[in-house]
Amino acid sequence: MPAAPSYCYLMTVNTWSHPTRCRRTGGYQLIMLLLVMPTAAWAQEGSRNLEVVSQAPVEGGTGAMALEQDRPLVWLARQGGGLLGLDISDLTEPVTAYSMVGSLVHDLAVFQVEGTHYLALASDAPALMILDVSSLAAVQPVATLKRSDGYHALFAYKHSSGRALLFATSGGPVEAFDIEDLLSGQSAPLIAIDTPADVPAATKGFDQAFAGFEPVTATDRLYLAGAGGYYVYDVTDLDSTDALPLLTHISSAAVQRGRAIVPLPDASQALTLAAYRTAPVRIFALNNARVRTATEAWMADWQHEYVALQVRWPFAFVAALEGGLFVVNIFDPESPYTDAWYRTLPLADDAPLERNQRGIVAVDVRNEDGLIVASDLESGFWAFRLEAFSGWSGPQWGLPDMSNAQDWDQGPDRQQ
Repeated sequence: MPAAPSYCYLMTVNTWSHPTRCRRTGGYQLIMLLLVMPTAAWAQEGSRNLEVVSQAPVEGGTGAMALEQDRPLVWLARQGGGLLGLDISDLTEPVTAYSMVGSLVHDLAVFQVEGTHYLALASDAPALMILDVSSLAAVQPVATLKRSDGYHALFAYKHSSGRALLFATSGGPVEAFDIEDLLSGQSAPLIAIDTPADVPAATKGFDQAFAGFEPVTATDRLYLAGAGGYYVYDVTDLDSTDALPLLTHISSAAVQRGRAIVPLPDASQALTLAAYRTAPVRIFALNNARVRTATEAWMADWQHEYVALQVRWPFAFVAALEGGLFVVNIFDPESPYTDAWYRTLPLADDAPLERNQRGIVAVDVRNEDGLIVASDLESGFWAFRLEAFSGWSGPQWGLPDMSNAQDWDQGPDRQQ
């Protein structure tokens, strides 16, 4: 009987190779190995269930990103300043559909009013610019807002009242604008919320906002991350002269300043990021006015820095700079685990706290077909497909249809 074949592994320059079969002949062992020579190029790594379907290099890299849900367009802020619009109709070859030279753009938000497509740009000067992007051949600014401090983050939301709102933050109070007012030349915000009085003055202000509708209580809720942790406000009544109700304050001892907060579609819990490297993604229950302890936490590596996330239950999509893109299964929020990952860069050799920011900085998901898009500070645009994930809507899971994507025609999902 011939001897059973043995298997061996070869340590290549970048990673382990696949098993290589070893054949025995005439008493000698012939080992057929494919040697990988050192190269300057980085061979990207990822899990088998996350496929790269597109990559469009952008010189200097890209930062902020906004994905249109109903048109094959993604907007990217160039790291060196200016704006880029990519037509991703053909993912094998994304095409530059629009390019604008300008100052550094901190954040982007897309929205619609009466069928017209708009793009908002947050920067230092002007603080806010709104472009009519309905026709890419005739993009034009239709509104600007100037203030002493620029805006750093935006969130566009279709309120239950029918108003289209834009929330803007800059490290100070969050301001909410009626978009139609902005388009008509009015610059006064509908509301402005600062951190509560008991938060130390040296660390006041908000950095990120998220808004969503909670159908059980029929309330519009504003989720804020900033000084003192995370906050949930009831913003249903935008015309009230009283202070807007603070529903929940998450004040974990481990988080002096929150970076981002995104609720689950049923608003029962929220995923959060903290504004420091080595912090995990923490999950908090939103069932009390004051919350101090996370119900669970997830991290792939303690050296990573998690900077942005989106939720399409049962998945969370997390941007981790040089750590790459992670898909976290949160079917059981008390037992999250890594479902898929992809890294666009090799990990740096220096200590985590001394590293420069590089890698994936933003992520989003197209609900119609489940396309995952990401922005990389060095290499530009990336698009991925997750195995067995071909789209998302809340009702498919018996949940409210709530995410960062908005229904600009019908408004929030009331589940009536």
